[in-house]
Amino acid sequence: MQDGFEIDDSFLAPLFGEIFVVKERDFSIEYNPMGEGRQKLLMLVNSKTTEFLETDELKLLQTIVEKGLRRTMEDVWVVNYDRFPDKNLTSMLGYFEPTHIIVWGLDTWIGAQGCNVSVHKSALFDGVEILQALPLGQYILEPAQKSKLWSAMQKLFFN
Repeated sequence: MQDGFEIDDSFLAPLFGEIFVVKERDFSIEYNPMGEGRQKLLMLVNSKTTEFLETDELKLLQTIVEKGLRRTMEDVWVVNYDRFPDKNLTSMLGYFEPTHIIVWGLDTWIGAQGCNVSVHKSALFDGVEILQALPLGQYILEPAQKSKLWSAMQKLFFN
């Protein structure tokens, strides 16, 4: 069995080089997300002290996903941006190919990506719906903000 494919004809070789270009997904970037992303929903968080989130924040996120969005944690990807601070939004979109993104905090970063979206609002960026939310810990400290979040999520996911 021959591993390589060679064309010796000097006239045909350049043509086949262009036709048979194999495009492969770049797996050199390892985001190591929590969840499998079955519903193509990417959640970006920012935690400097843990791999993903503190225990209370993770419990709140799980409640939001399971009770609010009626999904499981396996249906989403959770990525800690702190582990990949040099990555931009475009590279993340290319890697995960999500249909929706919820950005928990990171308002300065998301603005620097060219996505001007206010807290509890959504915007379209390269065909992907992005919802800007407060950091999860802020919803624990300020429960009144949860109603604004819920309203924004209903508009994005259920209307």
